[in-house]
Amino acid sequence: MSISGVGQNYYHNNVATTKNTKNVNSTEKTDGFAGKVTEKSSVSLEDMTLEEYKEYFNEKMSGLYTHPSQRGMNWTIDITESAYKRMQSDPEYEKKILDALAKNKAVDFGGNIPVVAYTHIDDTYEKCYGYTQGMKENDGYSGSSSAKGTDAGRQKKARQKELLEEYLEKRAQMKEFQQEALEEKIAKQELERSRLIKAWSSKRQMAMASNAYDANVMTETATGSEV
Repeated sequence: MSISGVGQNYYHNNVATTKNTKNVNSTEKTDGFAGKVTEKSSVSLEDMTLEEYKEYFNEKMSGLYTHPSQRGMNWTIDITESAYKRMQSDPEYEKKILDALAKNKAVDFGGNIPVVAYTHIDDTYEKCYGYTQGMKENDGYSGSSSAKGTDAGRQKKARQKELLEEYLEKRAQMKEFQQEALEEKIAKQELERSRLIKAWSSKRQMAMASNAYDANVMTETATGSEV
């Protein structure tokens, strides 16, 4: 799993240091926020700076249980700056995000893992989303040999393949539908444009004929001709 977005560099540069400090001496008091996390002392979220909260949240996220089938999986989690601020000020929202991540990390992909796994976390749940795409053999998965050879395991792989094929088919159908809708819209626009041009041309011809008739009448009147 990898973390991208505004919290990426801070997480990689600081959380690893905090973990090392904790392993060396879990009881020794250290300076700064890392020491507070190590000793599990009571720290109010309101008292943390935003950078301290990012470290605090990222460590909680990295401590979530990860299913063995996901080990080595390249899972990108993108957390926006506004998402960190919302979670720091709203513990219920923080819990909601952590619960969702915990469910995702507990998924059993078996011997196959997604080629692409992406999760976007924002300041409202409606703006959060995630997706996986494709499947590949997971050479690093060390499930029990007996489980791998069962019918259930084969059926699961077949189902995963079937779901992927359905996804690709639906995506192709959606693109085809969008293309047809676009072509239909363009055709209607061209038809309306042609109609307007014809109407404008007809009105112009009528106006020209009327003007010519009026000019002819005026000429005949001026010369004394009978109308």
